[in-house]
Amino acid sequence: MVRQLRLGKIPWSVRPVAAYSPFIREELDEWNPDAVLMQTDQEVALEWCRTHARPYVLLLGGKEERQSHALTASVDDHAVGRMAAEYFLARGYRHFAFVGNGNWAFSLERRDGFEGLVRAHNRKVFDFIHSTPEFDPQPKRRILYQGALAEWLGKLPKPVAILGGNDREALDIVQACAEADIAIPREVSLLGTGDDRLICQLCTPEISSVKLPFARIGSEAIKMLLRSLKPGSESKFAPIVQPPVTILTRGSSDAFDIKDPVVKEASRMMQQEIAHPLKIHTILDKLGVSRPNLERRFREEFGRTPLVEMRRLRIEKSKMLLADTRLTNAEIAARSGFSSNIRFITVFKQIVGQTPAAYREKLQYEE
Repeated sequence: MVRQLRLGKIPWSVRPVAAYSPFIREELDEWNPDAVLMQTDQEVALEWCRTHARPYVLLLGGKEERQSHALTASVDDHAVGRMAAEYFLARGYRHFAFVGNGNWAFSLERRDGFEGLVRAHNRKVFDFIHSTPEFDPQPKRRILYQGALAEWLGKLPKPVAILGGNDREALDIVQACAEADIAIPREVSLLGTGDDRLICQLCTPEISSVKLPFARIGSEAIKMLLRSLKPGSESKFAPIVQPPVTILTRGSSDAFDIKDPVVKEASRMMQQEIAHPLKIHTILDKLGVSRPNLERRFREEFGRTPLVEMRRLRIEKSKMLLADTRLTNAEIAARSGFSSNIRFITVFKQIVGQTPAAYREKLQYEE
């Protein structure tokens, strides 16, 4: 397939080549491109570019790739791990785990970011680092990997919060949990990485995921590549490193690790009544506790007050609705328990740092 693009005043033709095609060299020889965008493992394409003195942008590499190649565009994978850790810590989890592929620098960097923040809170992280290809021509290796993963999951302390290095690994965890009779999200709260809708939303339960800025990276990479083609552009370009976009909560992580029975029941009420403007005094009357007592218990469990937690839950619900539905702001405000559309927009901007419309626009851009 050849796609015509007009960038600036010059029409460009873009020709995608399958990443695992055995004919990459032949296609490059035939097409003879002026420049190439490639993933980190494309050694054949890399050799071709060097031999033919063609500029290239290396996509989605790790820290070492960014240091050893002139033009790179990637995700801030440490920030991905930290965002996931903050998400689970906010839900009260005490046990954490990571599943990733040791062949990929991005996977190990996500692990490092995740583990670094978790350990800063004096918590331990259990690792399952494998080397199984996503598309393994030897089915037996995939079967052995799934069996080992299920056995490892069975030995973890529960409940446990797990980050998958990508969405495919999160799907592997869902399947392994089913094999080991482990309940998601009650025993395993799970996040994937990448928000691949085909994987995340055609799964039971649907997989929560860290959304990555792939479209933004592609756009910035093209701009960098075009600048590199201009005569006299010999200066070194700064690496493009984009932070993760957000976390989209679905069924696989819609749970909390709460020890205090009063806080647990109060949180259950907040989640159950998320679409209604629930008042704190209603919770106090139901549980038979004073406001100072409930606030003290929430601070001990979460480090925040019941009001802050209720607002956080509503914002999280609204983020999911902005991402996965076409509802208007007013409809989302009503389903998330805000008293009005204006109140919803005000609180959302205060917490997220942008309006709901800007947040949705950014998500749609990535789609």
